[in-house]
Amino acid sequence: MRQIAEAALLLVNRDGLDGLTMRALADAMDVQAPVIYRHVADKRQLLDEMADAIVAAVPLGGLDDEDAYVNLAEFVRRLRRTLLRYRDGARIVGGSYSAKHSTLRGAETLMELLVKAGLDRDRALWAMTTLISFILGETLEQQGLPDEPGEATATITASLGEVLASPDFRHLDTELMARRFFDFDGRFEFGLSLVLAGVREQAAGTGRHRCTTSRP
Repeated sequence: MRQIAEAALLLVNRDGLDGLTMRALADAMDVQAPVIYRHVADKRQLLDEMADAIVAAVPLGGLDDEDAYVNLAEFVRRLRRTLLRYRDGARIVGGSYSAKHSTLRGAETLMELLVKAGLDRDRALWAMTTLISFILGETLEQQGLPDEPGEATATITASLGEVLASPDFRHLDTELMARRFFDFDGRFEFGLSLVLAGVREQAAGTGRHRCTTSRP
């Protein structure tokens, strides 16, 4: 199964996720399609296997700093770096709810780090989903650029300039967008600091009511 998932990831790296079909995968592996279907029922299961293969590549060791938040930030960065190594990695992992060992092992590691940071398990679970959504969202934005970052920045900024020239926009401008919006590393670190500040607040108990308020 892992061999099929790895072959599919190589195919996506070449053609993008939209180019992944069971027939294309069979051709890439030089086998007949029924051989694939003997191991994978459909494309949904294939994507789950691919997501698990990506998460399996996240290093779990070496998180032994005395500061729990240093370990937590490092693991979050590892998740992002791993997703970025795979074309459309965020789309693949973000669309998966598979109960696979590597996926759940990654979730277990993140939960453990959040508990060590001072959260009870209920809040740690929600903090985990918040962090995962943040990682996926930022990575999806970066991987969604239509061209190489430099070319995309110039093209998108040019189109923004035509709109932002309107007096309706007082806080957004072309120079700001070009300088800051496409700084994916910088904005990831800034967002991570915001989320971790929220974790600290929750660990201190000052934000407990925010997690226990029921929906109207």
